[in-house]
Amino acid sequence: MLAAAFLCALANAQDLDTNVTGCPTASGSSTCYTTFQGGVSRRGFNPNEPALTQDAVTSTKDKGFHKQYSTQLNGALYAQPLVLPNVVMNGTTYPNVAYVVTQQDAVYAVSGSSGKILWRDNLVPTGYAYLNGSVDLLNCTDILPTPGDIGIMGTPVIDVSQNTGTDNTITSGTLYLVARTKTKASPVTYVQTLYAISVIDGSVKASIVIGGTYLNGTVSITWDSDYARNENQRGALVALPVSGQNPQILITWAAHCDSANFPYNGWMMAYQLNSAQTALTQTSIWTSVPSDTAYEGGIWEGASGPALDSGGHIYLSIGNGDANVNASTPPNDAPTSCSQTPCDYGNSILRMQLSGTPAKFSVQDFFTVFDWKSRNNSDYDLGSGGVMLLPYQSNGNPKNLLAQAGKEGSIYLLQVDKGYMGGYNGGNADKVTQYIKSVLCYQITPVTECGIWGAPGWWTTGNGGGGSSGYAYWGAKSLPLMQFKFYPNGSSCTATSGAGFCTTPSAQSAHIFSWPGPTPTVSAPSIASAKAIVWLIDSHNATSSTPGPANLWAFDAATLTCLFTTDGQGAPCTRVSTADQPVGTAIKFTVPTVANGQVFVGTTGGPSQGYINIYGID
Repeated sequence: MLAAAFLCALANAQDLDTNVTGCPTASGSSTCYTTFQGGVSRRGFNPNEPALTQDAVTSTKDKGFHKQYSTQLNGALYAQPLVLPNVVMNGTTYPNVAYVVTQQDAVYAVSGSSGKILWRDNLVPTGYAYLNGSVDLLNCTDILPTPGDIGIMGTPVIDVSQNTGTDNTITSGTLYLVARTKTKASPVTYVQTLYAISVIDGSVKASIVIGGTYLNGTVSITWDSDYARNENQRGALVALPVSGQNPQILITWAAHCDSANFPYNGWMMAYQLNSAQTALTQTSIWTSVPSDTAYEGGIWEGASGPALDSGGHIYLSIGNGDANVNASTPPNDAPTSCSQTPCDYGNSILRMQLSGTPAKFSVQDFFTVFDWKSRNNSDYDLGSGGVMLLPYQSNGNPKNLLAQAGKEGSIYLLQVDKGYMGGYNGGNADKVTQYIKSVLCYQITPVTECGIWGAPGWWTTGNGGGGSSGYAYWGAKSLPLMQFKFYPNGSSCTATSGAGFCTTPSAQSAHIFSWPGPTPTVSAPSIASAKAIVWLIDSHNATSSTPGPANLWAFDAATLTCLFTTDGQGAPCTRVSTADQPVGTAIKFTVPTVANGQVFVGTTGGPSQGYINIYGID
């Protein structure tokens, strides 16, 4: 059983993001940034950055924080860069290596110490080409800025669990990604392919064309060339550990421009590399809204991916689509109870598991918003934002929690223990741990203007108990960056008897971030440090009629006072440095990667260019 194997492979929930199996353990250089937001909980918190202090970031001295390198690549960098420390290539140990993928189906390993390209793969086979939004999609220009190439969009995942390097080095590891191509010859056939690639030399260990059929009773949906064209593989991949084996690689899909391109659905598939590392096999396939219309229910999550806990449970949010689950009363939910078979889970947050022989995805529990029908009509889908698992609250009530926000601009706090997520109430309210209505909206009337098109970040400041144990950060449409203080047992500001966030922001930035809003990530010199930094990219220039630069921002995590920005209009800020502005043009939904004393920012640069911008302290 995969679930049991997973339990053997992991420790408790607090260790999932900081203890990466196979990663070097030397202090200060041991961050293996192997997945979106740095860990499977999707918290985006790196507590091992002793070099990137607030003083260093604001310093104007010669050896202060600045842009060190801008390396030109082929194609736009939509996916978040991943980073490994002390990688041995051809006898040389590189202290910090960034792995970046582009919209022209190119994969690079880049040295953080020099900006030098260490190896490059071109994943476009002879007779094929990468896609282009204006050519291959119908009435859809969601891939911005131009030229809108579509190749590798979703953030890859790296597995180093079988690394055998000595002296705190990495000598083996596998990078997994999905590349999209089409045939040059007519009639055009569209293909999505999963690759397993060596992090050491870029060699392709194995590949498999995405496909398969979802079967459930009388329902049968087959992935074909139309699905390969219309399905937007924007969500980050995640590796589900399996004891004694290679991990299960989970991949999710949504759509391009919703109804403009059909058919589409929310898909999730699992693949596994064999023990010889020579072949990939699909182990399970699932769709979110299969029974009624056989489409919708996209898994967007603002470019985030499924979150995992220590029990092997998978958490994800679903976009607009039908929901035929029955009304239920927690804690007696019946998550498989539907008015039809199988279940439709539009506008829901799910707890799932991959288990059995053969392996099968199953929904263990769920939360469906009571007003899912009106949300469908107004395009206020819940699933526009990613989910985040909070750290285990050892002295809290409840202890296992998930936070999420979507286009409605409301924050949901859910207890993720089976039977307690909230189910579907069917009335005029949701039965969840906490609901903070429309707090992420800049205009409530006459037309509500809201929205999260990204994911939250987190900063741990304590170990639970009666006081606050941390902060969550959201960057919404046309609003400041907002901080929400969390109390594991409630407080006067939470309006809850148990765990909750303060119902109004406990701090916010002076700067307003336009659509689509940023995804914040947090770094600190140590887990005990009182001086952390919130990092983000302002990417609103990606959607301008005249696309402009991305801008890197850094804020004091406690006060959200600006410490550093490359935006010349960024006053008030301790340090404004337009000379350090990232080379290239902004890209929607991008997230900076903070690892081993450096910050990595991806951009695009025109018809055939992209850039990885590397920041640090000399």
